[in-house]
Amino acid sequence: MKQETMQRCEVEGARNRSTKRVSATLAAGLLAILALAAPRGLAAQARGAMPASQQEMMKKLVQMAPYRGYLKAHGDLQQPQPLLGGPVHVKITQSSGGVYVALPDHRKLDPNVFGTPKMPRAFAGTPAIDGLPPAARNTEGDHYTTAKPLTPFGDKFMTMGGASLDLQLTDATATDAAKSDDKVQLRASWKDKDGNTYEVRCCRMLATRGVEYPTFGGVVTNTLMHGSTRIGTGLMPTEYVYAAFWGMGEIRKNGEVLQQPRLIHGMLTEYVRKGGYALAEDAGVTPTTRHFHLIAPPFMPNMEQGRFDQSPVKTGFTLPNGQPLPFWHVMFENIDVSANRG
Repeated sequence: MKQETMQRCEVEGARNRSTKRVSATLAAGLLAILALAAPRGLAAQARGAMPASQQEMMKKLVQMAPYRGYLKAHGDLQQPQPLLGGPVHVKITQSSGGVYVALPDHRKLDPNVFGTPKMPRAFAGTPAIDGLPPAARNTEGDHYTTAKPLTPFGDKFMTMGGASLDLQLTDATATDAAKSDDKVQLRASWKDKDGNTYEVRCCRMLATRGVEYPTFGGVVTNTLMHGSTRIGTGLMPTEYVYAAFWGMGEIRKNGEVLQQPRLIHGMLTEYVRKGGYALAEDAGVTPTTRHFHLIAPPFMPNMEQGRFDQSPVKTGFTLPNGQPLPFWHVMFENIDVSANRG
């Protein structure tokens, strides 16, 4: 192999390292989503090679996350206001059937959320979990087409069986705070074609205050999220959320704990899939149907720095291309839902 420069040599050497080792050395920001795009290729090239000016730009983008002022006002709140009208208790279960498991994909970019190359929107915050920098967007003419990196949000999926979901949550605290009366108990599982059982349990600890956007004490009911709201990733469409939570849980395979603590996010939403199970844009959301999303993202909150750091999930599941699936984004559709206030 011809070695044109020392940098080229280092890049080629990095390509032969394992995905785990590459992921462990990636910096935050844009490097995080490049790691999802190609763990051995782009990530290896980017590792340690991003110019200082670009690193500074990414740092500024993260600092520009739109809810920072609001979060600062609530971060140390010791006696938050209760939810108006009293606590809401929600129970969501599924005892049979299967689940849809999202696979890494290049998300189509809705102009209602991301704007145009001349007037971009939703670019600030940790890439892929909040905003998406213009440099990470594919462009055609006067519009954006898809996200350059692979993400947990897109049209690709697979089905798994043996679904079980038991979620009980209480929304009692109205806003972000240092303390909260919100509560979550979750146990969810599903099985692959070989009979392996994958399980998520939550929550050892609720995320009572957000990092780049609010979490409403850890649980929220009856609100809008994602898309244009900037509460959660814009890579999901703007959707009405009947109930949602954020907290720290654990990832299991066949009863063995693979990782803990892991950031876990769950939400009961209006239906955001369309024909062929493609992920809808805002105009394609179905308001008359609901489904439940369970997400363990490939990021972990960094409370000291006020951002999310890249951290692939140890799912224990291997993709057809031999790479490990670095997140769980699982959708339950055969669900029973009940709720009451009091």
